[in-house]
Amino acid sequence: MEWDALTDREPSAWYREERDRLSDMARDANWSGLFEELRKHPTRVNLPRIGIRTGYAPLHQAAWHGAAFPVVSRLIAHGAWRTQRTRDGQRAVDIARKQGHTHLLELLEPVVVRPLPSPPEMLEHRFHSLLRERTGSCFEATEHLLPPLSPLTEAPAVEITFTVFGMMGGVTYRLEDDHLYVHFHSRMDADDGEHYHVTPESWSKIKSPRVPPPPPPAP
Repeated sequence: MEWDALTDREPSAWYREERDRLSDMARDANWSGLFEELRKHPTRVNLPRIGIRTGYAPLHQAAWHGAAFPVVSRLIAHGAWRTQRTRDGQRAVDIARKQGHTHLLELLEPVVVRPLPSPPEMLEHRFHSLLRERTGSCFEATEHLLPPLSPLTEAPAVEITFTVFGMMGGVTYRLEDDHLYVHFHSRMDADDGEHYHVTPESWSKIKSPRVPPPPPPAP
């Protein structure tokens, strides 16, 4: 899954148009068009419109419209995050409740499948501190919303890639045992990038977990 949460409309026109098309489909309750866009770009199901301060992703729009149960169920099956919040802190279930769409409340209620290491707020704080230290200059050039960790709790093995504009790459992260695994990668890297373990107390750089290819056979 992707998270980029750009609040700046500066990215290239073709990318902005693709993202706007997805957001337009959700805003207009064009569910068949939305699922066609997700067929082409399945990892974008949780991305809000670039540069719009509401932060509504497709699931928030479905909750606002009171979409049919099968539509919302299909979005969740695509990987839509029930824990994701808008810029004013609302989850999809909060929006549905406010709009009176009671048929969606049980479906939209977040379910924790894999808890974050405790205390979770400190784990997220350490993670964001690491992001700022490693990619701070990119955040200064282009405003980004830092990714929350709550979506990692929604399934046994959620992996998220945070696209960082200006880095020519991004950050991939997932839960592993009692820590968060974080991989910084860029197309400019001569190697496999940098890898970290993050806990609520600290972070530490680790060696690449990838197994190198075996050497060629002797002549």
